[in-house]
Amino acid sequence: MDAVAGMDDVVARILTTYDTITVVGASGDPAKAAHRVPALMQRHGWRIIPVNPRGGTLFGEPAYPALGEIPERAGLVDVFRPARQAAEVARQAAATGATALWLQFGIVSRRPG
Repeated sequence: MDAVAGMDDVVARILTTYDTITVVGASGDPAKAAHRVPALMQRHGWRIIPVNPRGGTLFGEPAYPALGEIPERAGLVDVFRPARQAAEVARQAAATGATALWLQFGIVSRRPG
């Protein structure tokens, strides 16, 4: 995690600042990006805190049903939820004290009106 090659400065700063990534929408299905991406990040040394309404265990870690139920402060929150849910997840992340929010490509949240 000390060096991230081929990334722009902002991405590199985010990926080298945090050693734990809270993944909202984490999945146990290996066919989904919400499983493959966190699993890859974990293999590269990041601790993953999964958030999935089903709870249980994902990536060898307890999965929390909601972001607000994590017993520690979430620094970087990575979101694998539909675009229509992104604004609410961002509000929840801010309420828990998260300091960075990562949305997947193509996620757009338009302001009403």
